[in-house]
Amino acid sequence: MSISKWLFAVWYDLLNAGVEGRVIPYRKETAGRTWGDVLEIGGGTGANIPYFPADTSLTFIEPDKYMVKKLMRTASKLARDVTIVQETGETLPFPNESFDCVITTLVLCMVSDHDSVIREARRVLRPGGALFFYEHVVSPRRAGHWWQNKLNPTWKFLTTGCNLNRDLTASIRNAGFKEVELRSFDLSVGLPVTIPNIVGVARV
Repeated sequence: MSISKWLFAVWYDLLNAGVEGRVIPYRKETAGRTWGDVLEIGGGTGANIPYFPADTSLTFIEPDKYMVKKLMRTASKLARDVTIVQETGETLPFPNESFDCVITTLVLCMVSDHDSVIREARRVLRPGGALFFYEHVVSPRRAGHWWQNKLNPTWKFLTTGCNLNRDLTASIRNAGFKEVELRSFDLSVGLPVTIPNIVGVARV
């Protein structure tokens, strides 16, 4: 598994290059709207760093040691002072009400227990804080859902953990936030198929 994770980290930016241009608007819609003390769960290679406002204080949770190295290089290249904690999102090592904003982008598909991660995000938010999210989700259409279920085992293996068929919309709506603003759409990745996505904000 460590070899596959190393390969995934090495090739992640290259693999993502084909769709990154389509994703940038949603990075701006999430990372670009944060303020104050910000926690990103699943910092990856640091793709969101260019879009965080300059006056935000950035903390990243990233359990993958190979991704941590790339995240550190990105932060250094962009001259951002960041804190990186090598832990998981299911058990955040922070007290209640530690952050003004939490952000997840294309990471809830990868975690072991996405419901726990969402609950933890809510726990560490201060009153008036917000969880910003951009994720791909299970298809609302029967045929799409069927194909996602069929493809998921192979897709999960090839991507070292990404799941195609998670109902993250329901998980976020049922997590106890005061208000959830959410937009659903299909993202084209340059293939004959599109991927169901959501983007939005959940407030405490």
